[in-house]
Amino acid sequence: MNDIINQLHQHRSVRTFTNKKLTQEQLDAIMKAAIQAPNWINGQQVSVVVVTDEERKRKLAELSGNQKHIDDAAAFLVFCMDYSRNKHAADIHDKKLEVMENIEAVMIGAADVGIALGTAVAAAESIGLGTVPIGGVRRSPAEISELLELPELAFPVSGLAIGHPADPLPPQSPRIPLEAFYHKETYTHNQQQAVEEMDKKQQEAIKARTGETKTHPWSERVAAFYADRYKDYGKVTDVLKQNGYDYK
Repeated sequence: MNDIINQLHQHRSVRTFTNKKLTQEQLDAIMKAAIQAPNWINGQQVSVVVVTDEERKRKLAELSGNQKHIDDAAAFLVFCMDYSRNKHAADIHDKKLEVMENIEAVMIGAADVGIALGTAVAAAESIGLGTVPIGGVRRSPAEISELLELPELAFPVSGLAIGHPADPLPPQSPRIPLEAFYHKETYTHNQQQAVEEMDKKQQEAIKARTGETKTHPWSERVAAFYADRYKDYGKVTDVLKQNGYDYK
């Protein structure tokens, strides 16, 4: 396999960083890669706010759930789905952005953010940097929008902390069996079996890393998050509606 494939196979999230800053050349290279990511109809409905100011990073860490690795990172990138440009394009041609009244707008914008963020991760890792995506920006979307002076129709979907990783690198997080993710021709795998396998992998990983034998099932953490903890992100719908995403 080539170097790019090998790099992608070695991905892991990094949450501890050194104090070393990023150069402008590094940030520019990452952003030039991200802007070339595929996007729906070449509508380019993504914008990224790159934050390196220490006080602003500290505030973003607080608003994102007191995640210290945001504060510690050399840069924090906030990926926004952004239809403000599309609105200007529509105005030029005396059109209305009807898509804003459909959930399709959110699906397009969120998907394009994910593609751009993934491209930025690959670019950063290719030059020896560490990254971790931060969904916590959706905990306080109104406050973060105000802090970053986002225009109407721009909404913070995910952050990305980037920095020089502290040694040693963390181990890779376990993944479900490939056959539960990679379906050939039709959807074929029993996902209950995949969950059970993932619980086993998670326990083995915890034991190898810490020596702890107490069970911490992956399934329990996921179930708890989507049963209750996801409510920490409960402002998303209201702020989207206030910001021009008037889907029914």
